[in-house]
Amino acid sequence: MPIFKRRKRIVVDADPIGAFWSWWSTTGAATLADAVAQRQPADANVELNERIARIHPDLEWELGPGLHAEHVLIVTAAGNPAQRAVARRWLRAAPPSDQIWEYADLRRPGPAVTIQFDGLPPVAIDESVVSIEPDSASVHVGIHHPVFESLSVDTRRRVTFLILDLVLGEEMVETWVGAIDPLAAVPADAVPIGELLPVVAGFAAEHTLEDGSPAWKMLEGTRDGQRVIATAEYPLRSIRRPHLDTHVAVSIRYPMVREDGLPESEMLDELRAFEDHLTDRLGGSGNLLAHETSAGTRILHYYTDGTTPADAQLQAATTGWPHGKVTLTVEPDPAWHNVAHLAG
Repeated sequence: MPIFKRRKRIVVDADPIGAFWSWWSTTGAATLADAVAQRQPADANVELNERIARIHPDLEWELGPGLHAEHVLIVTAAGNPAQRAVARRWLRAAPPSDQIWEYADLRRPGPAVTIQFDGLPPVAIDESVVSIEPDSASVHVGIHHPVFESLSVDTRRRVTFLILDLVLGEEMVETWVGAIDPLAAVPADAVPIGELLPVVAGFAAEHTLEDGSPAWKMLEGTRDGQRVIATAEYPLRSIRRPHLDTHVAVSIRYPMVREDGLPESEMLDELRAFEDHLTDRLGGSGNLLAHETSAGTRILHYYTDGTTPADAQLQAATTGWPHGKVTLTVEPDPAWHNVAHLAG
């Protein structure tokens, strides 16, 4: 069963991620592997708790069997968007996997297990049933387990999310699952929990390009009486690129010729070329996730890695636009709230 711990004492390191991997490479990996092999991980867990707490006190960790190695160490934000970036940076700094250890920052789906919390009855995942309701944007689920009747509402919810993470994996839950409802009673349309993964995986396949990259969708509406055209990556979920925690909105003015305020074809070509120019300057430090066009202004929604100079790179690249003012607005936004109106 995965082990979850919280830290009691926090020591500040100038580079806590670098310090963690230095400790791991010299003594941590071998010590923990030996402790697991001897079924006595408690002492080793104490130092692991401490080391991860220095990275961020709200991170959680798990040990389990790896997919390609004997063990996996998972350090996760546990559904908290504010900490996903630091967990992903921890993973990106990890050494290559070997026969003993591999690493992840998201919980993975696994075989049916029994969840055991201190002081609570065991929860066998395969005894759960689920209601499944897909719509055009996501799959809504309700989960019932026989033990739920004896649990508090908060505990029931905690167990529900852990069941979903273990059945679907954290990334699939955060990306494709919409409303999640812990159910005290068996729903009328209940099916075994084992039927959930194929439904959600099929839904994801229908909304993803053949190469596995995200699809884009077009939206249209009005703002202050003006027509608005937008396109956005679908679905807009920060868990896909959690290290991109900074929103950079590039607002580009263009001359209005059409009555509806949208650019005529030649101007649209220039806007697209300018967009390509900006995006090229980012390299791997950010992505364009959406744009909106209305009333003589095109807004490009970039998300960047806040530990890089990506916003300065974009600012430098905006010079030379001959048709109007270009402004940048930079704001930390790990949950991608600033594009929530385009998420669908």
